[in-house]
Amino acid sequence: MIYFLCVIFTVIIFILCVRICLFQKSLKEINQGLTEILEHNFDTNALLTVSSGNRQIRILATQLNRQLATLRKEHLRYENGDRELKEAITNVSHDLRTPLTAMCGYLDLLQKELVNNTAADAPKALRYLEIIRNRTEAMRQLSAELFRYSVALSENEHQPVVLSLNKVLEECLISFCSELEQRGITPVINMPEETVFRTLDAFSLTRVFNNIISNAVKYSDGDLHMTLTSEGVVTFANKADQSLSHELDGSTGLGLSIAKLLTERMGGTIDAEYKNGELYITVQFP
Repeated sequence: MIYFLCVIFTVIIFILCVRICLFQKSLKEINQGLTEILEHNFDTNALLTVSSGNRQIRILATQLNRQLATLRKEHLRYENGDRELKEAITNVSHDLRTPLTAMCGYLDLLQKELVNNTAADAPKALRYLEIIRNRTEAMRQLSAELFRYSVALSENEHQPVVLSLNKVLEECLISFCSELEQRGITPVINMPEETVFRTLDAFSLTRVFNNIISNAVKYSDGDLHMTLTSEGVVTFANKADQSLSHELDGSTGLGLSIAKLLTERMGGTIDAEYKNGELYITVQFP
């Protein structure tokens, strides 16, 4: 009887030793896999693999793979945000340099006119002063846009509520009535009869639409077409020079960069395309 019990205990101990060895092997595989992925293959979609058939080990590997996927996503978002910030700073530097250079040039011309100090030169001096004033206003607006962009980068809190895209779009357009009239633009609007509801941050959505409409008013050749579909797709189209097709990442720029940032934070997408002489900006909230 004692011999029989010893055999049973020996078998049990052997089985436990085998399981412990397999468990240690699985942990070693997980450790080596994590090291390989984090040090060499982090930017790929490589996953942890284990040879163990143990259910708990496989569950652990699955959970770690999910965390790796989340970590890769956050890492990519950080890299994209860093690149966009660098591009924005480059564009701002260029746009600040342009009016400053012009202002310095006209100040030199104004100085020469004042040195001559003749009545005939007064109109030229006044014209130079007007140009300098306009350039100064452009810089003021650019500084304001840069401030709004920096605020948008630092804002992370949103308060989503159920909104009517139809209503928000109409209210934003009404706020530009004066500017549209001054530019001689009669907007063409197409909306579905039914109300398109989405759960979004009201302030952010208004800023997105306002920035896009403002850009269109500034650079339109006299037209503006807006379309809202029942699927939550909003398209802004206007005739524009091809050089403006990059503005979603450019300087005037900053307003559209803010629109892009806020749209993506709300789970939407925004794209710009230049086609057949028209600039199309499409915003979609699934």
